[in-house]
Amino acid sequence: MNSNHELEEVHERLDRLEQKLDCLAGAQQVNRRSPGVRFLIGFAIVIAVVFVFMLVIGIIQFVSNVD
Repeated sequence: MNSNHELEEVHERLDRLEQKLDCLAGAQQVNRRSPGVRFLIGFAIVIAVVFVFMLVIGIIQFVSNVD
């Protein structure tokens, strides 16, 4: 009798673990972005870095020409 009860508890725990894993898998799929969106985000970051780099170069040239 005791082993049947323990077996039922193990099955209940396995069911709860399966439910948690299913929930986590669903949450992971929701947070995943499409390749197009990832490309656009990466492209925007590259453009921003290039813009900042050009701005720094312009400031350095302006300051060096003042002398």
